[in-house]
Amino acid sequence: MSKAFRARVAGQELRLRHSAAIGPVYFHGETMRPFLGEGDHLVVEPVEWSSIVPGDVITYRFNDKFPTRRVVEVQHETERLIIRGDSIKGWPDFVVARADVLGRAEARIRDERRIDVRSGEWRRAARRALLMQRLVNLARRTRGPVRRPLFLLARLLQHR
Repeated sequence: MSKAFRARVAGQELRLRHSAAIGPVYFHGETMRPFLGEGDHLVVEPVEWSSIVPGDVITYRFNDKFPTRRVVEVQHETERLIIRGDSIKGWPDFVVARADVLGRAEARIRDERRIDVRSGEWRRAARRALLMQRLVNLARRTRGPVRRPLFLLARLLQHR
């Protein structure tokens, strides 16, 4: 790994850790649709491990990238998070170690409209995403005529 590459990655990490003071960071990708989409801007702030809960949206270090996903489970004893993208159905869970967590998304800016973690819209999106994930998990474990309606209900929640 070149010195310039390491410096670029370190600069990106610092920008993420201090986006509340420096300014929002650009969200790239479609993994968090519909809540986050390409071009949204996020305010990411450092977070205490003990305050992370299911439903939070965190940014973490993964090699030289800094993905943002939703927490679906906190494993305090192993200091790991189980996370998923809101739009990723059928993919395995991602596991993130405590040391790789850079911060929690505290606000989203889209089309010059800002919502933050205290807003009803943010809280509803978190509840809907967690419910969708639970329905998908239940459908995967279910056999028989109930399975398909569970998947359909999860898909309906995803597109709201």
